[in-house]
Amino acid sequence: MKVIFIPDYSKGNPYQKALTDALSKYDVSVNFGNIVGTFKMPREFWGWRKADVLHLHWQHPFLLAHSRMKTILRAVFFITGLLLLKVFRVRVVWTVHNITSHDTRFRSFELFFCKLLAKLCNRIITHGPSARQAVINEYKLTNNSKVVVIPHGNYIGCYKNSIGQKQARKQLGLENKDLIFLYFGQIRPYKGIIELIEAFGGLGTSNEKLLVVGQPQNSEAARTLAQKYEANHKIGMIFDFVPDDDIQIYMNATDVIVLPYKDILTSGTALLAISFGKPVIAPATGCIPDVLDAEGSFLYDPSDKEGLLKAMQLASGADLKEMGKHNLQLAKKYNWGDIAKKTSAVYKECSGD
Repeated sequence: MKVIFIPDYSKGNPYQKALTDALSKYDVSVNFGNIVGTFKMPREFWGWRKADVLHLHWQHPFLLAHSRMKTILRAVFFITGLLLLKVFRVRVVWTVHNITSHDTRFRSFELFFCKLLAKLCNRIITHGPSARQAVINEYKLTNNSKVVVIPHGNYIGCYKNSIGQKQARKQLGLENKDLIFLYFGQIRPYKGIIELIEAFGGLGTSNEKLLVVGQPQNSEAARTLAQKYEANHKIGMIFDFVPDDDIQIYMNATDVIVLPYKDILTSGTALLAISFGKPVIAPATGCIPDVLDAEGSFLYDPSDKEGLLKAMQLASGADLKEMGKHNLQLAKKYNWGDIAKKTSAVYKECSGD
């Protein structure tokens, strides 16, 4: 079976490569499609007409542009291209990672075209029951049977994991006695970084430190944030891209991962954290409660203004090593072999539509 993955984000995230490798064991051959300019889309779609399945992973590169008019034009070209592929009996599968893009200026337009896209798809994959229901509700779907749940895979073995905690802390200049909270990921408004820093300030004990590590979307905003808190020696900020081989340093130096998201459907970072055997603090929203549990995580009510602080306070007195061990076992459940088996079954099912 020939499948096209779009867009190709395989260089920045192991997700697509891990799925591609696992699918090969089920006689599924995956190629990647390109993100091209609006007026080059027809040629790109014409090249995809011989595939059995077009598998869309992230919609925003194909629906959004820098202006309202260009967004409408691009989305129309994309939807028209999908209709053309369906004439050639190419099945369309969409894994919904986000209902709409987090930072879009044109949410109403994107949501409108996402609803059209959802109706055109033969199958829609979500990473948990909560996400499935959100997709059905937000996209106003009536054919609920085409929305299926296949979990997000783990990242065990995707990154180096050979450094111990003492060595990792030595490289980062951290004390062994410190309790380290880590935020790891892109620095973007919906990630809740400011709320995290404010909650951390409410802990009030001496041995806790917070690391905020990731590449900022807006360098000016990151610079302002760093200047505001540079005098606080308990907060370390590293606003830069982290090479794959260095991810293990931050993960293994820390005691608990904090994901203070204000808006989330699926979190790959939550899977990354438990793949390194780390406890997690996160809001009980989106797919997070479907993936994490109370034995290995501190899930808080995002509507509670003190929820994040309370979760961090609980973490300060918990047996974090045991929680991390539990999470590593939990991560092993989300293996790519099972996920590929379910995904290939979805491809075969929709081929009969």
